[in-house]
Amino acid sequence: MNYDERTTAEAIIEIYFNLYAFRESISNYQITYENDWSILKGKEGSYISKEFDTYAILIYPTNAPDDLLNAFSNKISKIDKFREILYKPKYWREYITLHLNGNKIFTGNDLNLFPFNGEDIVNDLLNSEGIEFITLDDELRIATHLERPINSDTLSRALNKLLVSLSLYYRIKEAQEDIALKLTKEILDSIRNS
Repeated sequence: MNYDERTTAEAIIEIYFNLYAFRESISNYQITYENDWSILKGKEGSYISKEFDTYAILIYPTNAPDDLLNAFSNKISKIDKFREILYKPKYWREYITLHLNGNKIFTGNDLNLFPFNGEDIVNDLLNSEGIEFITLDDELRIATHLERPINSDTLSRALNKLLVSLSLYYRIKEAQEDIALKLTKEILDSIRNS
């Protein structure tokens, strides 16, 4: 995470799907424990974290909103569904970064998503569900409304919307690639047959 992201978001959440990689990444931090959470202190600052059997959560800052910490205190099954999308060769990611700003939660730039043709049309349709594809610094982010105060149910619903939207993004990109390939083959055939 970069400095700008850390200073503009109310909270930043990193969800690690590989516990071994997570433990390795925090091995140089001083770790203390408080209220079922681990407090990590290092050169880059302080973080709060919690491990579950299939994933780990890392939150910045350590004084993140109480409703957010309470919502993440228990395992959320929707988080494991991200692995199904991100553990593919083309999109491989061992973690995902989420940003909380007021009543919105959105993906970080670590996914390397790019704007796509038809984005406005997709947003018009998704807007009724509180979902939006937004472009920040030439990169695409997926945002959704998050009801406050946050609890495990509202968080789970918001994560599900992000999950489904991320899957939609990848399906749109793949469909666009398929159409581009098909059209190119048609053009090549017409060139060769003329």
